[in-house]
Amino acid sequence: MYLTINKEDIIKKKDIIGIFNIESIIQTKEYYNILEELKKENRIKKYAKEEEKTIILYQKDKKTYGIISNISSNSIEKRIKSKTI
Repeated sequence: MYLTINKEDIIKKKDIIGIFNIESIIQTKEYYNILEELKKENRIKKYAKEEEKTIILYQKDKKTYGIISNISSNSIEKRIKSKTI
């Protein structure tokens, strides 16, 4: 099964490490460290032009990648649980 973020990013569900509500974690040291590491390695994509709602972490080729989206974590969770993905 797959999770479709947009036309370019389709992630295997088994590769997803976590889906996090940015508002809940934005002030944590861990979020800052993860974000800085992904930026440094050019392994983060940002699709939220306005409000950043969710960060999706996934693994590909034994490396961690991230996608920042304006789609809520609840909506993404529903997509994952849907059998139509």
